Amino acid sequence: MKTKLLLLIVACSLSVLAWAQVQPGDTQYSVSLHAGYGHNLTYGSFSIFDVDAYMPINQYFEAEANVRTSTANVHTIGLQMRPKFALPVGELFLEDRLMANFIARDQLNEFIHAISLGYRMQYVSAQLGLFSRVMIPQPYNRNSDNARISESFMLLYRVEAFVRPESSCWNLAIAISNVDDHMMERPWNPALYLRGWYDVNEHWRLHLAGKYKNAGMFHMNAHYYASEVKLGAEYRF
Repeated sequence: MKTKLLLLIVACSLSVLAWAQVQPGDTQYSVSLHAGYGHNLTYGSFSIFDVDAYMPINQYFEAEANVRTSTANVHTIGLQMRPKFALPVGELFLEDRLMANFIARDQLNEFIHAISLGYRMQYVSAQLGLFSRVMIPQPYNRNSDNARISESFMLLYRVEAFVRPESSCWNLAIAISNVDDHMMERPWNPALYLRGWYDVNEHWRLHLAGKYKNAGMFHMNAHYYASEVKLGAEYRF
């Protein structure tokens, strides 16, 4: 557990240093705030509060940090680092993701590492990769039979399509994935995402996003499990 926490702290520190190196006029970095409502069969109804920072360091590298808290007493910290490579058509990127979920109501901490390869164009984006996680009950007892639960090398995927070119001042997108900024599910348990945005001016962008998740996708008992909707604003420097 201490090793995982140390790695997360180091990664976050590196992202802050990288952000500090962004010079005015180089690229636009941004901070966004979201508030929303969620419901699932485990926790019932709850409120959501997200803070996200996007950090385009240069034309070859970008980073993103995410923090979520909720009245369900589930809290998340995440960091994504993406080297990217321009192609004649579209862009190839490698995403390295660290995530920590602190599920206080269940007395459980979850630490995740994921790596994936992605490709994006103006109308579509796709990712494929692997992730591993360690779940540690609290209080931690290394001598217990269930001191930690590990899941290694599980498939992650995301496919997203846009109504207009991604760089447009307004847009709608639909995606299916088993991962997002705040959770990673087993590959047979994906969620459906719908999001849109509108640029008020060169600095302000409004966001609206929704998420729907069944209790499973690839079997006959795929009943409703969770849904989420959130509204937010992004400021681009």
